[in-house]
Amino acid sequence: MKSFQKPSKRMQPSVVQNEYYESVSERFGIAQVILYLALLAFVVLFFLRNTNLLTYRNFYYFIKDLNASAETVDVVNTDSVSYPTDKTQSFTLYRRGLAVAGNGSVTVFNATGRQTVSDHISYASPVSVGRGKYLLVYDLGGTKYSLYNSYTQIFEGECDRPISGATVSDTGMYALISSSSSYQSVVSLYSSNFSLLNVYNKNGYVTDVCISPNGKTVAMVASSVHNGGFSTELMVCQVQATTAKATVKIADSMALSCVFSGNDRIGILCSDGAYVYNTDGEAVNACSFQGETVVAADVTENGIAVCLGTLGGTERKKILVLSERGEFVYQGNAALQVDAIARSQNAVYLQTASGLLRLDLTNGAYTEKRCNTEQKTLLAVSDTEAMLCSPQKAVYYTFD
Repeated sequence: MKSFQKPSKRMQPSVVQNEYYESVSERFGIAQVILYLALLAFVVLFFLRNTNLLTYRNFYYFIKDLNASAETVDVVNTDSVSYPTDKTQSFTLYRRGLAVAGNGSVTVFNATGRQTVSDHISYASPVSVGRGKYLLVYDLGGTKYSLYNSYTQIFEGECDRPISGATVSDTGMYALISSSSSYQSVVSLYSSNFSLLNVYNKNGYVTDVCISPNGKTVAMVASSVHNGGFSTELMVCQVQATTAKATVKIADSMALSCVFSGNDRIGILCSDGAYVYNTDGEAVNACSFQGETVVAADVTENGIAVCLGTLGGTERKKILVLSERGEFVYQGNAALQVDAIARSQNAVYLQTASGLLRLDLTNGAYTEKRCNTEQKTLLAVSDTEAMLCSPQKAVYYTFD
């Protein structure tokens, strides 16, 4: 039987030292310490300069909002949600849940169907816009607006002039469209902390505004009347700039909507066609509607879906779906007359008199679910789910 002995120090291999790597390691160690000190200094300075934000109320709301926003699921686990009925209502998706703005109340449901917000308001024509950090509710034609998170109202503001439109970005920045004594349209841009960042004046009627996902660029479309017809311009601005980065005429028609698809592409829907521009004001793509009229449309960061009809005719079946770069994803005719359209990433939902049609953009196949659609608003929840909102409740429809 063999016995094992502990090797002597002479038998153990010696550690080879390399002065170069020791020097590099020492430098990285010093850099690490400097970075930790810089982080500590930044945190201390931030707290010292924003002591007004360090309140128990703000901390409490932050924790509640974090908890509510974390409640996301792949499929909504309820068939319907109910809310107060109002004379005028606006519906939008917010953090995979539903937000309902009525004349007298704002109600928000999270992704599991649980009600998280019930707030009293008094708006004549409420409009809700939900995206990213905040839900924005404003009084169309009035001067008041409110901002919400998943748990409560966090800000209430008022404009000097009536609000004609608004948008909110993923980062929490938001913009309001109004007017002034000198300009037909004024776009006021605010930070996520509700402070005014910039004001953009425009001689023309700004019909829509959008903010890039990184919060660095603002784009707006404005229409004006020349020689009895419409003319539409796109204006692109850097957030802090005093002059426009680009102003370009895009169509002899009425602007309807615009949206950023990424940080450098702007999708625009006009009454005569759909257009895509970059942030330098250069045309990327265009699609003409060839004299047909827009019956229904949905302009999203994934692209544009539109239903066209013949001017003065009854046909409302032609469907065009464009990618975020303005390229055709689908063009064809629906089997039934279309009243509303909503797009998700890989599917388009069509509201008809007899139910819902789902168009699968991966293969062009249609699926139908028969249901009551009268006086209901269509929302696309995901590629497999759509929602119909009535004055009393919203019903989810799942397509396998």
